[in-house]
Parts: sequence; structure tokens; C-alpha cells
Amino acid sequence: MKNGNTKIIEINGFRGFLTIMFIGVCLVAGFVVFPAKVAMYLWNNLVSAYLAAPIINVWQGLLLWAAVALTGYIASGKKVFVSFSEPEQLNDAEMKMLMDRVKIQEEARRLNAMLLKPETLKEITKKIDEEQAVLAKKVSDNVQEEKSEDKEKL
Repeated sequence: MKNGNTKIIEINGFRGFLTIMFIGVCLVAGFVVFPAKVAMYLWNNLVSAYLAAPIINVWQGLLLWAAVALTGYIASGKKVFVSFSEPEQLNDAEMKMLMDRVKIQEEARRLNAMLLKPETLKEITKKIDEEQAVLAKKVSDNVQEEKSEDKEKL
């Protein structure tokens, strides 16, 4: 269902509840638990091994991950915005340019497919070989004629 510019998703029943729970668990696992485990693993295997620091657990790994993420966010100075909006429509000139590019690409694809067929390639190489043979014959005839003319002049 669509209400103006806002899209509304209706979730009904137990199946909808399970879907929302699954999405929530996946988001928590991906953005909270996994980074906390990675931070804990890196701390315990790198820092503890080389600097004699204490071993941390998952909760401390979560705090470490949060500290690193917040520090990165603050240090970057960039504002992160999430926007859910429709992309702008193409105007007529942009649409015409896009369609021309599609036509050119389709023509190139058709020509490439035609050239890459073994039968067509064999025909083309056969024609080229025949033309080269005819040219070689003409050249040799011209050379022989020139030699005979040179002999006659002497």
C-alpha cells in the first residue's frame, strides 16, 4: 500500500512477527555480535600476545568495537545520512541519449556475434586469402612484364 510518497508495509499474523524477529536477529548479529567477536579475537590474539595486555570477553569486544566505530565516525567528519527516496526520472534528452547508446551497443553486439561465428570467420579468411592470391598474381605478372620490358630495352 502506498500513501503519498510514503510506502507502508503491512505485516500481519505470526508469520509477519517471525519475519520481523528474523530480520532483527540478523541485523544484531551482523552489526553487533560479529564485529564484537572480531574485535575480541583481534585484541586477544594480537594485542595480548605482543603487549602483555589482559584478555577480553565478548562484551568488552563490543565496547571496543563501539569505541573504534565512534572514533572513526567522529574523525571522518562526514555526515552519514540514509535516504529512502525515488530516483529522479530521465528527461527526454537523457532518454534519447540512453536509447542511442543502447542501439549502438546492440549493433556492436550483433556485429561481434556475427564475426565470432566460426563459419563466418572461415568465409572471411577464405575471401582474404583469395584476394591476396589475386594481388600476388597481379604483382608477379607486373614484375615479369617489367623484366621483359627491361630485356627488350637492352
